[in-house]
Amino acid sequence: MMEVLGLVIGVIGTAIAIYQAAIINESKKRKNELQYLFAGINAAATQKQQAWQNQISLMPKPNTQEELKLAQLCVRARDDAAEIANLTSALEGTIDPDNSAIVNMMDKYKLIVEKTKRNAPPTEFDQAPSNTNKQNQPDAEQRAAV
Repeated sequence: MMEVLGLVIGVIGTAIAIYQAAIINESKKRKNELQYLFAGINAAATQKQQAWQNQISLMPKPNTQEELKLAQLCVRARDDAAEIANLTSALEGTIDPDNSAIVNMMDKYKLIVEKTKRNAPPTEFDQAPSNTNKQNQPDAEQRAAV
């Protein structure tokens, strides 16, 4: 009877250990998922911040009260997007200070851009002009003579 009881307790102990390992493993997965969720929100907020900044730079100098209010709204929207980006960055950093999903996403994006540049065919903008307009420009001696 004691042997059976010992076996049952051993099985229960093993089941608890397996359950705890599964919970710890799932917790690590969820932590990474949450980090990448914050990193995605951060990326979107940073893009919106840049979009609002582009709109602000295209705006003419405000001349009326309405134009001034519109400019203030655009600046407020840009600042709100920056605040969201900063908040998500802070929250993402508290989950795992040693591993940043935001930095990982930026590194991956940088690699993708570099790989795209290497694989893209050259355009006429990438090549030096083959025919410059030197014949119409005076050289140093001609400029000194004038």
